[in-house]
Amino acid sequence: MTTAARLEAVLFDMDGVIIDSEPLWSKAEQQLLARRNLRYSPQLKVVMMGLDSSEAVGLLIKHYDLKESVGDVVEERNQLIAGLFREFLRPMPHALQLVRSVQAAEIKTGLASSSPKELVDLALDRLNITGLFDLILSGDQVARGKPAPDIYLTAARELGVSRENCLVIEDAPHGVAAAKAAGMCCLALSTSAGESELAAADRVVRGFEEVDLQSLQELMPVDPIAAAKVEGRRNLK
Repeated sequence: MTTAARLEAVLFDMDGVIIDSEPLWSKAEQQLLARRNLRYSPQLKVVMMGLDSSEAVGLLIKHYDLKESVGDVVEERNQLIAGLFREFLRPMPHALQLVRSVQAAEIKTGLASSSPKELVDLALDRLNITGLFDLILSGDQVARGKPAPDIYLTAARELGVSRENCLVIEDAPHGVAAAKAAGMCCLALSTSAGESELAAADRVVRGFEEVDLQSLQELMPVDPIAAAKVEGRRNLK
């Protein structure tokens, strides 16, 4: 008999996990580059996914050799994506059903997004889902963005949950790296990146239709302390 760590909190990334926004980000970047008579490079997508705004734009500036400040391009990019959010934003299929089932099981829910607070607030308000989360963190509320573990460690601390009892749901390689660096179990959705790029996750699925609360609980790793207690009781028999 193995004893899994108790699932006490599920931490969700936002873009590509809760909201179907990855195509909108690509559209915003296409629009931004078109203003400069430049063509968007799709291969940048996976490299930029999961990074905070400044780091993502820094890569964009370097790739296209733009002679502009990171701050100015971040502001323009955020304005473009905000307009697209207002017009086209929708949740990922089956995502909200899973969040509600986690919430109904009295397991804590957290949102940990690399996007800036203004965009996180806009997205949650547009879909009227702010109340689904016990904690909401954005990329500008932590010292280091993903793939550093800061946002997930901060979420666990603020929720009052040990990292061993958290499960992260991500869709970006940088996000998976952040979750694993935080010492947390991670489920990855291959909706935006390939399975090979998400291989560091504990499990990769094609979409939320393959996930339910029981499968999240079953994904939790063995609790070594609880397992040792079980083994100790066996030895006493």
